[in-house]
Amino acid sequence: MTLTSRRRLRLAAATAVAMLAALAPVTAASATSTDITAPKITATSYKQWLVPGDMKWRGAFWSATPAYTWSSSDNVGVASHEVQTWIGNGKGSRLGVSTWSSIAKYVKTYSGTRRSLHTEVGEGEQACQRVRAKDAAGNRSPWSAWRCTYAPFGERTVDGAWDPTSFSFKLRNTGAANDRVATVPVRATGVRIRVATGPTRGTAKVYIGSTYLGTVSAAAKRSGSKYVTFRKASTLSGWIRVRTTSTSSKSFLLTGLWAIRPTAGLSTATIGYPGSQGETDSGNPPAPVPSADGTSPRITKFSFTPAWPTKRAANGMYRAVATWAATDNVKVTGYLYQEKIASGGTSLFASGTRYTTSTSLTEMPDYRGDTTCLRVRARDAAGNVSPWSGWRCSTAPITVLGGNWASGGFPEIAGDPWVYAAVSPRTSDQTIDRYTAKSLRLKVRTGPTRGKVNIYVGGVRFGTINTYARTNGSRWVVLHHDREARGRIRVVAVTKKAYVGPVYLVKDTAKAVRSDIG
Repeated sequence: MTLTSRRRLRLAAATAVAMLAALAPVTAASATSTDITAPKITATSYKQWLVPGDMKWRGAFWSATPAYTWSSSDNVGVASHEVQTWIGNGKGSRLGVSTWSSIAKYVKTYSGTRRSLHTEVGEGEQACQRVRAKDAAGNRSPWSAWRCTYAPFGERTVDGAWDPTSFSFKLRNTGAANDRVATVPVRATGVRIRVATGPTRGTAKVYIGSTYLGTVSAAAKRSGSKYVTFRKASTLSGWIRVRTTSTSSKSFLLTGLWAIRPTAGLSTATIGYPGSQGETDSGNPPAPVPSADGTSPRITKFSFTPAWPTKRAANGMYRAVATWAATDNVKVTGYLYQEKIASGGTSLFASGTRYTTSTSLTEMPDYRGDTTCLRVRARDAAGNVSPWSGWRCSTAPITVLGGNWASGGFPEIAGDPWVYAAVSPRTSDQTIDRYTAKSLRLKVRTGPTRGKVNIYVGGVRFGTINTYARTNGSRWVVLHHDREARGRIRVVAVTKKAYVGPVYLVKDTAKAVRSDIG
């Protein structure tokens, strides 16, 4: 074969390969630079009203994990899905950008074959989610509409009813302690309730804070149930209260209670993307600057004080201040900080991550036994981060001024609230709300006229304190129990009268944190 013949064969082979390539189907990889068609979200689904049967006991709290599902399509293929989640929790002040509601604006990416997501929702909480699809060329679909799910309030977030079960509350007009229920504080535009109806049922009025929403009549010829929804154009803040108005022996049975939270701002929520270090878009750090700098910063100081505040700020809440400092070989440009918060009624911490350029932060633990914990890490312009500092916590006491003790007002001594218990006549006092604790930190007044006092959480006795002393004074006491207890905190005098001062709930920090917190 001549040299010319071999060249012709090679040219023919190359031409055949080119023709086959031209006839081959377009793949996702080859579409990267030419595909301009955006994917579509074709359907989404979320169970709107969770019922008590959906809620499961997790050992320390009630929650549900409803499925948020979606479907999508694309001319080439969907490479991934991005899901944004908004959480409005029962009491979640300080968790987000608004005063009362928790806005955790996470955006997470899942594989293109993923079609569902299970987000945990605690009692009294609301979760809203939306999704968009992305193909291999980087084209994104528009965000789907928000879909929300609502969990009912349970006995951990509702108090004051007669004969309560986990999610059912009976009201009787037989005394101030038995004719109403009240939830933890919420920010809501309305309330949805389910009541048992029948010939022996009465009526009740519904409020959010001091705003009257309406009256529900549960009277009916036959036994059954019904749903009633109240809405307002504006957003209201405060406790959801249901108070019976029946003047006879008729009872009012509340078998479901939901808060309808404001969602008008969801459609305009700023979308950001978590970084490699776990940042959320709630205060995103700037993108890392390309650099040869591989040295991480170092936290040199971190404090969060006071750990046990006793004085209120001007707004009536307690105040704790976190301060920190760091060093770096080039320059520290900002800080990531995480906070986890447990309300008085639970040891379950909810949490979030934020970014700041400040070296201090003021937190306002509420006045109902809340615990707020913080930790911080430093970040430089190249994106290097320090290890997290240790957690530091501040706990607000259960105080008298908050209306948390059944007997109402007690004297304040030196600015601190004291609960008085006597034995003649034999009396005791207890909190209106139920709390969860494994340890209690409290102060007692001592002196020659003082005696012994028992401290209970629910039916569990945490200990006996002898407050007798030759001279008048006071001292701090910490009581521990081998297991976590749940219920009203009771102060029962055993011998002589006793004064118990600020009572702090020491949270079981071994409890799981409901967040993507590293």
